[in-house]
Amino acid sequence: MGASREIQVMYECDRCNQLHDREYQAEQCCEPDVRTVYVCPVCDNACSTRESATACLASHVEVPECDTEHCPNCLREAETSQLRIEIAVAGHCSTCNPIYTTEQNLTIKYALEGGAQ
Repeated sequence: MGASREIQVMYECDRCNQLHDREYQAEQCCEPDVRTVYVCPVCDNACSTRESATACLASHVEVPECDTEHCPNCLREAETSQLRIEIAVAGHCSTCNPIYTTEQNLTIKYALEGGAQ
């Protein structure tokens, strides 16, 4: 598992498929062509596009189970998947309290990108 929650750009040796932090390291590895890859920080899967790496990252998001039909603070009905995810992750909706921790913001963002409901 990677330490960061950001997509990492790495360079893959075209011959032996070893990943390198720097493009020149990949060029010198077997002296083949170099491919730019995007690495999921959770599973270290190398993807060919940033979009596929983002989708991979979103697939690892775990949204806790809870009663998300209504916000426990304002009792507003959770009509959209975003409101349901906000309530499940933070315990309240963005309408009554739009303030979330950084980790909650990232979890909500990745859950929405991954289509979690």
